[in-house]
Amino acid sequence: MKPQIIIFFLFTIVTNAQVDFQKGYIIDNSNNKFECLIKNNDWKKSPTYLTYKLNDSSSEETLLFNQLKEFRILGTDNFFKRYTISKNIVGSFYEEMQLETDSVLLRVLVDGHVDLLEFHNNGRYYFFYESEDELVFLDYKKTVDENNIVRENAKFKRQLFDNFKCKEFTVKDYSSLRYNSTNLSDFFSEYNNCSGSDYINLHSKRTKPKLRLKVRGGMNLNSSLINNNANSYVLSYTIPPFSGNPEGEDVVKTFDGVKDYKVKNNFFFGIELEARLPFGQNNWSVFLSPAFHSVSKIEGKESFSEPNVTNAEVFSSLSYSFMQVPVGIRHYFDVSGNLEIYVHVSYSQNFVLASDYSTQINDVATSSRPYSLVSRANRGKESNSGGSLGIGLTFLEKYALDINYYSLGLSLSDDYQVNMKGFAINASFTIF
Repeated sequence: MKPQIIIFFLFTIVTNAQVDFQKGYIIDNSNNKFECLIKNNDWKKSPTYLTYKLNDSSSEETLLFNQLKEFRILGTDNFFKRYTISKNIVGSFYEEMQLETDSVLLRVLVDGHVDLLEFHNNGRYYFFYESEDELVFLDYKKTVDENNIVRENAKFKRQLFDNFKCKEFTVKDYSSLRYNSTNLSDFFSEYNNCSGSDYINLHSKRTKPKLRLKVRGGMNLNSSLINNNANSYVLSYTIPPFSGNPEGEDVVKTFDGVKDYKVKNNFFFGIELEARLPFGQNNWSVFLSPAFHSVSKIEGKESFSEPNVTNAEVFSSLSYSFMQVPVGIRHYFDVSGNLEIYVHVSYSQNFVLASDYSTQINDVATSSRPYSLVSRANRGKESNSGGSLGIGLTFLEKYALDINYYSLGLSLSDDYQVNMKGFAINASFTIF
């Protein structure tokens, strides 16, 4: 099967993949609770709407945030409840929060006898707790004065000390708290546990970065290999005087040397370090994929002739090895619990490790006329970089196969600036 057909086939699957909908429930303004499939946008800020389907075959519906009292996507940290945030609750922070409306959806970080809630807007996080249907703002502010001295107003520590006592808590447990989702989620989880109430720490289900180490190998299916700095050849000879040209003539002609080489596939192997980023359900990642390539004795030939002077053939051969170090970004699309499709793009820097090259010219005179044939170097811009784009699939988060279109440059010497283009097939195995 041709690589173009494979790419078209995989892109078709990606286009038709609809796997963002996950099981959950919604409670509307009439207190009706219904189970459904909710599109998981992995929200960081308070959602303004959500999209859902009653089942796999039903059409998509949309609800605005003010039509919701509560919604939750099971097995994730996406659990939101609607509250009214008034100036009486947040005081001087009301203007800073830049609320478009007092009614907002707050993320539930800990669901228990006492709930911990989070609101993110304008680049800042604000935390609340709810106990016995009362919403309380946890007060914290950090400022920098005119002398660049950082000052903290950590009233939330006193609030927690006064309202949430546990025999296992020490003064240090309160004083060492930091105003972030991790510290506060742990505190409220411990408090709910200490008070004997059931609770769920949803923050622990939050999307976290994942680091992956892979071994990989594959083959470059080279479609072209061009020497952009190929020498040219200058032919000089003299036409003696004759009746039509009594003064004779000096002739100088230039012919191209070997630019195109016979296509030869080559294998490569290496490793990949990939970091799946902590947003969008880990569907975005960045990666670094150093790989060793070896290309042995590729050959090229160029012929040219000048009537009644000479016929010439130029032979060239190249062998080289190099390290390719691509850096790229990748996006995954879920197809099922075990199968993902991904697309990626990368930029690579290439490092030539060894090279061997030679050029030979054979010229045969076709008359007794004297001539001169010399090579002329063509110096061009050196490049040891390249790029690629590709599409692939991964199974069980362990095995992956992809196909890529690539173009890369290699500067072997002043006379050899090689450009390789083609498709590459790559397989990888995830170690951890």
